[in-house]
Amino acid sequence: MKSYVSTYYATQNQALEAVYAEIARENRYEIVFPDNIWTEHVAYGHQVFYNLELKVKRTGNPAKKYLHIILYRMASGSYELTFYKA
Repeated sequence: MKSYVSTYYATQNQALEAVYAEIARENRYEIVFPDNIWTEHVAYGHQVFYNLELKVKRTGNPAKKYLHIILYRMASGSYELTFYKA
């Protein structure tokens, strides 16, 4: 079953930190973040998609699921965040 989370944030960094905090709270997976995810610019009215690898914390092996993040920058400058594991 997929669990979807959608919220609004003032900055891109706040949105991505919220994803990290939610995954850390579950305490099952570790996110493998690429270096460029924090610096990629999202233009007004556009969205970016990230498909990130997850590692199982207990074994250190790659998980069968990936973390999917959709980040949309609204005309107001705020970011809408949606993410799920599948």
